[in-house]
Amino acid sequence: MATLSLRIRDDLKRKAQLLAQRQGVSLNNYLNAVLAASIAQEETLSFFDDRLKDIDLKELHKRVMDFMSETQSVDDPTIDDLQRAMGDRF
Repeated sequence: MATLSLRIRDDLKRKAQLLAQRQGVSLNNYLNAVLAASIAQEETLSFFDDRLKDIDLKELHKRVMDFMSETQSVDDPTIDDLQRAMGDRF
């Protein structure tokens, strides 16, 4: 594992420390997770950019709409559903 000395604005450090504390992890673990998520997001976007660069958008739209027509419709979540899902964070 590598060691990195990082200059970070004081306000960002305080916010990151608060978020890490809320999640019950160290600042180091929190920053590792945030960095990993950011890298995964960029890699995912790059993957789809590559996959979709030569695609016929009309055909893609038709396929998506066909798929969506086969999915089941469900009700939007209620405030109570959201509060249950958020638990003590709400």
